[in-house]
Amino acid sequence: MISTVFVTLAVALPPASLSAELALARSTGAPPVLSTSATLALASSDDTSSFGVGEWASVLATTTDPARFVGEPATLVGFVAPGEDGTFDLTRLVIVHCVIDAQAASVPVTVRDVDGDLEPGQWVEVSGEFARQGGGLVLQPASVQAVAEPGDPYEY
Repeated sequence: MISTVFVTLAVALPPASLSAELALARSTGAPPVLSTSATLALASSDDTSSFGVGEWASVLATTTDPARFVGEPATLVGFVAPGEDGTFDLTRLVIVHCVIDAQAASVPVTVRDVDGDLEPGQWVEVSGEFARQGGGLVLQPASVQAVAEPGDPYEY
């Protein structure tokens, strides 16, 4: 009887998504292990319109020509994670094979143009262009809007 109740609950209740806290705990500071050669090839073809946080994180971590992406527009959805030097990290969990290998991928976003306070773990949509900051690139937002957690919060 108890096993029937457990199985019924397991089937009836949707699984909870991995949390922002888990993503932050799993973050190593290194770029996620993605198909970087394919991502860079696609980025070189000037078609970055379909890029999510994972692809952009890969490009930003591996490009040898950051100036190439200055002014490149992007609209990305992710959750807020603490960043460095006037930025927050727009973060998503990227799944390569299964949820066990989920890795945090992040794009730094400047916060000087953002109105209001952003809370760690809050889901937002950021639209803007990439700009140089220090030795790398950041997404300089034209807009940052709070959004609900997507039905599928992962990237693949």
